[in-house]
Amino acid sequence: MPQDKEKDDILDQIEQMQLDAIILEQAYENAWLVLSGQITFDELMGNQFEVGRELIMPYDPESGPSEDDIQNMISFFIDTEEYERCAKLQTILASFPQISE
Repeated sequence: MPQDKEKDDILDQIEQMQLDAIILEQAYENAWLVLSGQITFDELMGNQFEVGRELIMPYDPESGPSEDDIQNMISFFIDTEEYERCAKLQTILASFPQISE
């Protein structure tokens, strides 16, 4: 029996990782739509509620994305081989004010 419990725990962890990946993908897709100007956050929010889904974003929409948020999105889109999105996000990242140290 302990082996069955361990097997169930491993399967639960795998299912959670798959769910996390789906949530992250949706969050980055939503952020992409907003950052690329295809839709406003308010329109996106309205669309999500119409279909009965919660809106997931990888950053706080009120304060906007940080440089790290954009870098994480670039890394994600490199992994999915969506290089046009990476190029656009690099342009957005380049527009961030540079902080001199």
